[in-house]
Amino acid sequence: MVVVLLERDGDEELDRLDYSLDAWESGTRPEDERKVFATWRTQVPEPGKKQDPLISADGLVDLFEQLGGTDDPRRLAFRYVLTLMLMRKRLLNYVGTEDGQLLVLPKGAEEGTEPTRVHDPQAAGELDEEALMQLAEQVEQVLESNDG
Repeated sequence: MVVVLLERDGDEELDRLDYSLDAWESGTRPEDERKVFATWRTQVPEPGKKQDPLISADGLVDLFEQLGGTDDPRRLAFRYVLTLMLMRKRLLNYVGTEDGQLLVLPKGAEEGTEPTRVHDPQAAGELDEEALMQLAEQVEQVLESNDG
């Protein structure tokens, strides 16, 4: 299955669409591809089997990388929350902060690897604690639920 997150017009929420791999590979896509926020592939669990999170650890790291290099405030905030999730899951290691950015390294990074810089919207005064909590809930709901 391919999961697509879409931005809504005039709304801070994201919509999730699920496509079968066959449909996706045959060219089926959202009507307005400019609204695509992120995509990833996942496996549909077998009936009766314990459901794993919708996105794997590798998928989370891939999504983190997809969102790099953006200057869109919404994507920056999403990436920041995703960074916190990845640090909690020990997939990214916190190195420090510098100029309003978190410095992180992927788990198992080779010595001398340059840390990845992640914009911190809280440090920049763009996101208060309440907004951060709401965004974190939204990110977890979108990324970890299988009910779409």
